[in-house]
Amino acid sequence: MHLSRVTVISQKRNTKLGFSLLELLVVLAIMGVMMGLLGFSFLSTTSSDLGDAQRKILSLVYKAKFVALSSGSDSRIIVHAEPSDSEKYLRFAEVISLDKNASYGGSGGTWRVDETSRVLLPENIWFVADGLESDNAEWPQNGVCIWSATSDDDLLLTDPANGFRSEDVAAGSKRYLYVNCNAQGVFTSPTYPSMPRLVLAKGSLTPAVGGVLKPKFTNQRDLSGIQIQPFGGIIMMDSQDFNYE
Repeated sequence: MHLSRVTVISQKRNTKLGFSLLELLVVLAIMGVMMGLLGFSFLSTTSSDLGDAQRKILSLVYKAKFVALSSGSDSRIIVHAEPSDSEKYLRFAEVISLDKNASYGGSGGTWRVDETSRVLLPENIWFVADGLESDNAEWPQNGVCIWSATSDDDLLLTDPANGFRSEDVAAGSKRYLYVNCNAQGVFTSPTYPSMPRLVLAKGSLTPAVGGVLKPKFTNQRDLSGIQIQPFGGIIMMDSQDFNYE
């Protein structure tokens, strides 16, 4: 009887030890992943402010997918494109989703604003829209954003009101470039298989036609970006991923 009790107690102790070892292995695995991420950050050629901006935009990409899947309707990452507003021009972005109930008025579609997704890039970093890099003959061929619509189909949106924006051509509406994610969580492009790409670059504001200020990029190596793949993959781009030929 005494031997039997000792055996049972020993088995219980071994079982408890086994769970402790398993937990230890899980912790070690998590630490390994974290160290790998830290190593990637230290080895990356992307400067710290560009890297921070890139991570913020990556969070918008994932937020847009989540919002589209959870709402069952299209979502969009919109980027402010009114040159007259130098503070937000090509620096402000947020996620919106199509409101099927059309609970807010307007002549076009109605979009619900995800207020947790708003991003304002650092003062010396902008999205690279087509044409802004034209002063630099060595600018990489893939060093510009690819949107989900041509310039003729840019969004004209009202300012947020009660958590909504409305498509409207009325005075006061502002122009936005955008990347679209459909209800299945798939990003769309008008030039498939070329998929949406969000490119960020360092620069400075310079006067342009009409007296407005526009960003000018002088160093084609101060780039980062996010390339969306046809089947849902996402590539974090740094200066080595751009085509300088």
